[in-house]
Amino acid sequence: MKTITEKDNNKILPFIKGVMAFMLVTLSLFHVFFNAKSKLVPLNNQKYSVEINRRNDLQNQYLEDLKNRKIDIEQYYVLATDLVKTSKQNVAKINAEKRQINRDHSFRGRSSFHFWIFVFGLVTALFFFSCKSLHDDFSRGSTFKFHFVSLTGILVSGFWFIHLIFLTQKDFTQNKYVLILVIAASFFAAFTYFLVKYYTYKDQIIYRQLSFIERVKRIYYKDMIFKAMYAEESGKPYKSGKLVDDCIDEFHEDLKRVTDNI
Repeated sequence: MKTITEKDNNKILPFIKGVMAFMLVTLSLFHVFFNAKSKLVPLNNQKYSVEINRRNDLQNQYLEDLKNRKIDIEQYYVLATDLVKTSKQNVAKINAEKRQINRDHSFRGRSSFHFWIFVFGLVTALFFFSCKSLHDDFSRGSTFKFHFVSLTGILVSGFWFIHLIFLTQKDFTQNKYVLILVIAASFFAAFTYFLVKYYTYKDQIIYRQLSFIERVKRIYYKDMIFKAMYAEESGKPYKSGKLVDDCIDEFHEDLKRVTDNI
């Protein structure tokens, strides 16, 4: 039962990791499921258009009445003044309503969750590929100058992660927040750097051990066990190829290389 469970876990975990990696890389595309503007904005725009058209129509009507001498200049002045005052009040209410709609639709100081998740997804993709690049650099044994490019990507993505989660767009114009962001992003990048380094070396140890087991099955088993069994049964050493003692020495050297730095 334990073996079956382990096999199931070996199948499920890679699938979960693959799904998570796919989500991280494609997160910016999920913005299409959200609206860039509130559905109430078109209704508000319609109210604004109706008010402007009403004001213009009344202004034209008053001018026609004045031209046709239905009203005199003083009446026209009173009507036009009252119209302008009323129209300004109505437009101010409509604009205030629109600002409130936009505030309700905003997210973390951005115009909408649509915009926020788009930018956050791009930053997440940058972070993912920077970590993968750093992991590959460690696996190849590259020097720090190669790590620096990947580390810079992690630093930049860390900067925007913190900015998008904890701050708003207005905060970006203030130098004190930018300095705090740079310091926090530097700590974030350093933590990620050593975390990736640790798990990369851990994976390398596992790969070296698996590779060693493969060599034991493919090479050392034949070189040592077969020749030892031949010598035991025949009473004389197996003279073709390497001697058993040489095979044992090679096995010990290989084992020593695998177990170094564990």
